[in-house]
Amino acid sequence: MSVLLNINTEKIKTEAQAELQNMPFPTKKNEDWKYTRISAFKPEKYAPAEVHQVSKEVVDYHLIKDLNSYKIVFIDGVFSAEFSRFPENELTVIPFSKIEKDEKLASILAEKLNSLADKNRYFTELNTASFQDGTFIYIPENECIEKPIELLYLNTVQGRESVQNIRNLFVAGKNSQVSITVQIRTLSDLDFLTNMVTEIFVGENAHFRLYKIQDDTRSAHLIDSVFVEQQADSKAFVHTFSFGGKTTRNELSFDHKGENINSTLKGISIIGDSQEVGNHTLVQHNQPNCESHELYRGIFNGAAHGIFNGQIKVHEIAQKTNAFQQNNNVLLSDEAVIDTKPQLEIFADDVKCSHGCTVGQLDDDALFYMKQRGIHEKEAKALLMFAFCSDVMETVTLPELKNKINRVIAQKLGVEIDFEF
Repeated sequence: MSVLLNINTEKIKTEAQAELQNMPFPTKKNEDWKYTRISAFKPEKYAPAEVHQVSKEVVDYHLIKDLNSYKIVFIDGVFSAEFSRFPENELTVIPFSKIEKDEKLASILAEKLNSLADKNRYFTELNTASFQDGTFIYIPENECIEKPIELLYLNTVQGRESVQNIRNLFVAGKNSQVSITVQIRTLSDLDFLTNMVTEIFVGENAHFRLYKIQDDTRSAHLIDSVFVEQQADSKAFVHTFSFGGKTTRNELSFDHKGENINSTLKGISIIGDSQEVGNHTLVQHNQPNCESHELYRGIFNGAAHGIFNGQIKVHEIAQKTNAFQQNNNVLLSDEAVIDTKPQLEIFADDVKCSHGCTVGQLDDDALFYMKQRGIHEKEAKALLMFAFCSDVMETVTLPELKNKINRVIAQKLGVEIDFEF
């Protein structure tokens, strides 16, 4: 590892460890954690995950079917050259521990790492204090990466409840384009906590897309914190698909650093039993003439618990802002619960902003109409819920990913229908 990077990482880890000593663990008294199942995330419950081997068949099974992508695989937090496939001469994907080969990249990583993450968040600081390695993806200026980059993190079978702290840094240079998919899959039957922090820098006029597919086991707990900084004329899309895991908390923050920025935040949650998914978003409109579009849809069955806490802050300088935020939810059982709180803070006077939320059940009239035309009730409900999700899917640009989401939704709804978005 280069001296520059080694000094930088050791310094930020030491500082985070010191800050963590004085930082209280979140409680229900914290407004941002009021509805979250905090007990699932207590660090003292978990031991650091140990590294084990897995077979190629296991890795291939968890990759997105038929997706023509560059594959980046981590096993128990360690980069796997054996299972990763990408042209090193075309794409810069480097584990932090291997960055010493390029002083320029080491300098970029040292400059950017931990400069965007919110240091006032307990689990972000815990990650900073504890991560062992990370993934650095760098897209140079004017580069268009035509194939998507597929990141797969496999957590293997462990002997006890375990934790993995994962760190990512993605930098998209000026006029660049890239799409990234991220999956975390846990093979252990025991409780497993993944604490992931991702910092994303989107350069001027760059186009960046991130797809998060969360369909883990019922013993998995996840805190996924994503921080995005955008420069002028850039576009960034973050799609979050939450279908599995015991407890999932998504934290997503956007920071506008230039004019004519477009930010899109979309998500679908379909859960049941006693699963919990929380989406906590923040968009900072710091510059004029920018847009943000936020749409989250949730379908909750059994004793599932959904949480949506969305904040849009329009600062005084951010005139001509166009901000939209909407959270819609369907409860399929009397035990399902949704806590939703869309928020707008506007300090500018020449803006176009709206927000809202809905919580309800399926449309009985539409259901009756479909049943009258020979569609079985179970399939009719599935079709209505599929249509409910379609607005989120319209901005997904990867057909293979759409097919995967298609299959997962059908499975979650208990039907055998080949949907098409």
